[in-house]
Amino acid sequence: MKTINENRLTIRLPKALIKSIDELVEEGEFTSRSEFVRYAIREALVNIILTKRITKEEARRVWREYKARAKEVPEEEIEEVLREVDEEWKKWSQRL
Repeated sequence: MKTINENRLTIRLPKALIKSIDELVEEGEFTSRSEFVRYAIREALVNIILTKRITKEEARRVWREYKARAKEVPEEEIEEVLREVDEEWKKWSQRL
């Protein structure tokens, strides 16, 4: 559902990426392609921001904003999922 602050963005992706996104949607990881794209963009922006040299206060602000949008999940579970995702990403990226 479009909110007041949302705008449409049209992108072109390789079929293989679209297939991977659709599989995640079918598995229930995301409710739609749009949800996945929003998630991926937020993740990329957070990653870019956090890898730059920023002050501790800037890092705290970004983290608070990110957490405010994220579902409530125990930190240990998040760390476990991040480790699993990192391992899967390494395997997947080697195939590209």
